Amino acid sequence: MTEEYDDLKEKQKLAIKVIQIQEEERKKVAREIHDGPAQSIANLVFRVELVENLLDKDINKARAELTELKTLIRMSIQDTRKIIYDLHPMSLDDLGLIPTLARYIDKFVKETGIEVEFIVLGNQKRLSSTYEVTIFRIVQEALNNIFKHARARSGKVRLEYGADNIYLLISDDGIGFDPYEIRGEKYGLASMKERCALLGGSINIESKPKRGTIIKVILPLKGVRIDENQGISS
Repeated sequence: MTEEYDDLKEKQKLAIKVIQIQEEERKKVAREIHDGPAQSIANLVFRVELVENLLDKDINKARAELTELKTLIRMSIQDTRKIIYDLHPMSLDDLGLIPTLARYIDKFVKETGIEVEFIVLGNQKRLSSTYEVTIFRIVQEALNNIFKHARARSGKVRLEYGADNIYLLISDDGIGFDPYEIRGEKYGLASMKERCALLGGSINIESKPKRGTIIKVILPLKGVRIDENQGISS
């Protein structure tokens, strides 16, 4: 009875964590939509009304406004696509984890100028959507931290497919930090830890001031059936 009660409590805690992560991500998306596409669309409506008034008065000015409108619409589309990508990169479903990570890291390098080496070891397999999204989000959060906080010149992402585990290592040559002085919520560390915990995995963060940072993640595959076509199932 005691074991069943403890097991039930652990499941309840896990369920609460899942809900908290989902709600935080929804809040983030809501803010991005409100501050991005929603504001842009409201501005577009105003500009369209302006063009309507200009059509009978100053056709050249109306054309200039239409040209600017096209630019604003393109920007709104880009913002919307970014939000969709942050929600769930469609390429994860279409291409799988490795091509999606390769594309993301390549884009990151071009946009930030930080050189990131991407290494894949072991026998590559398609994993379940849950596993692939978890790995992608951890890499995404870690690289975001490298760009925003590490002042790094280079980094490394190494993904290894083992027989019983998935091993992920992300490192940089940045300024580092003292892990004991950083609260879990900062730098998205809590989110990374919770994502690992939900899959029964572990995460270890090693860092020292002026010595860079290393993030080591282990996600267990033991007791999970891997299907080459369908991914992972319990």
